[in-house]
Amino acid sequence: MQSPQIAYSYELSYLLADAQLADVQAKQVALCTDLGPAKCQVAKTSISNAGRGAGASGETKLLVDARIAIVFQKQLDKVVTAVGGQLSDRSTTAEDITKQVIDTDARVRAKQILADRLTKLIAESNGKVSDLVAAEQAFATTQEELDAARSLQASLLQRVAMSDITIGYATRESNSMWAPVRRSLGAVGDSLGGSIAALVTFVVVALPWVVMLSLLAWVLRRIGWRWPFRRRLRGMARDEAPS
Repeated sequence: MQSPQIAYSYELSYLLADAQLADVQAKQVALCTDLGPAKCQVAKTSISNAGRGAGASGETKLLVDARIAIVFQKQLDKVVTAVGGQLSDRSTTAEDITKQVIDTDARVRAKQILADRLTKLIAESNGKVSDLVAAEQAFATTQEELDAARSLQASLLQRVAMSDITIGYATRESNSMWAPVRRSLGAVGDSLGGSIAALVTFVVVALPWVVMLSLLAWVLRRIGWRWPFRRRLRGMARDEAPS
């Protein structure tokens, strides 16, 4: 009987001072790389908004040997508490993929048996060329399906053997008297940048029309055309002039 195949994933969230985030992430990644790729692999690291008024945030995704995943999390926690940070959230998800593993194993065995039979049939074939071609095509299709089943089988085994650990980092609100000033400056910078961007967009859109209308006005003046309103004003001026 197939033993239960459980894929575990963990999520950790830490609160840190803004200046500590990058250093903590680097140390936790180093813990993983020191174990070697057979026991721990770094899938992703990211830091955003570092050094801005809104504070920094980050994420690290690891694949850790399921047998040491719990103990490894305690080591991750120690890195954070050593600098005065704290764990804000921890969650565990367990997914039973036993049925998927059983079905995939059965599919691999069935496709392997069929591939072996077709290989033997092709090797011993003394019949028509058309029969041989059909057997070779069937073997090619079976081999593709066997490769796909093996790939899924390996992926399922990987999920059981290696647990996902997703680490999220957030920064605590600073208590410094300058924190509101930094936030205000950040907001002013964003507003100013948005205003400049809007101005540039307006200029880019309006400039071709300004050039075209200016050129049209110049051409009309060259050919002696006058605005109707101006002609009426000149006519009125002549009528009112003393004889």
